[in-house]
Amino acid sequence: MIDTLYAEKVVVVLREKDPDLVRAKARQVYDGGLRVQEVTWTTPKAAELIREFGKAGLGVIGAGTILELPDAKKAVAAGAKFLVSPVFTASVAAYAKSKKIPYLPGCATAQECYTAWKAGCRPIKVFPAPTLGGPEFIRRLLNPMPFLELLPTLIKVDEIPAYLAAGARAVGIGGAGMTDVEAMARAAVKARG
Repeated sequence: MIDTLYAEKVVVVLREKDPDLVRAKARQVYDGGLRVQEVTWTTPKAAELIREFGKAGLGVIGAGTILELPDAKKAVAAGAKFLVSPVFTASVAAYAKSKKIPYLPGCATAQECYTAWKAGCRPIKVFPAPTLGGPEFIRRLLNPMPFLELLPTLIKVDEIPAYLAAGARAVGIGGAGMTDVEAMARAAVKARG
């Protein structure tokens, strides 16, 4: 899964209040050429959507906004191939490791990144990357800790090349309110190189 993620270089975050809108956007993301999608747990019927997208062959489907162990277990039972969170939760990290499923915790400092790395997390979600200093923050984190595998999120499509050039292994784009999703996906495919 991690190899696929690094080859694809882009994770699209699907976060909406309407499950039907998420269904439509997931298809548009796939039709636009991107193959890794994250359905946030805050989306109504998230488990159902993860199961449905996996069966429909819409790429590698993960679960986002996983804060607690019970949700991690439900997401994995639904077929999530990776777990994402805005924070680091030790019990979720241990569970994901036991299931051999990548856990991408959100980290905002060098200490948080190192703690997550020591817990076996790869890649590490840098969140929220733009307000932390953008590509330069990624570059500076990697200077003393080049072993970190980072995935900055809340990235705009036109910023993808700069983050990858700074050393990010992949990036997260999308979120609530995404419009013209297929065009965005096609632009992201070009931007990732």
